[in-house]
Amino acid sequence: MRNQTIAKLINKLYRVYWFITHPKTKGVKALIFNQDKILMVRLTYYPNTWTFPGGGVNKKENTIDAIIRECKEEVGITLKHPEYIGDLHFEHEYKKDTVSVFKETIDGPEIKIDGKEVAEANWYELDKLPVMGKNARTILNIVLNK
Repeated sequence: MRNQTIAKLINKLYRVYWFITHPKTKGVKALIFNQDKILMVRLTYYPNTWTFPGGGVNKKENTIDAIIRECKEEVGITLKHPEYIGDLHFEHEYKKDTVSVFKETIDGPEIKIDGKEVAEANWYELDKLPVMGKNARTILNIVLNK
């Protein structure tokens, strides 16, 4: 619970910073499939909607290294061959995001969440998905239609 409160506070501080600076950010998201299910996460700082594992790209880090790192940190899954789907551009929260989207199918459903950014992670059948944010829904639709 304490980690969630801290994460929410940090997110609010970021929003003030973004309002002042209007930054351009680079992020990554992974759609991870296992049999007929997809992995979704509920973040501590967006507790009412579900999304996909991912996060920011560090300076001097390429997007493949970033998605492998983020998935290992957030859900304890090491991606072996993430397939690049494409870049999406979002403008919200006073910033311009470029999100590189990847997908991979893995064997085995084991998840180990970090408990800092990720409050919960679960495998879902595609016809029984939880409530998603607008960006997550856009990402899913693009990947499923490729």
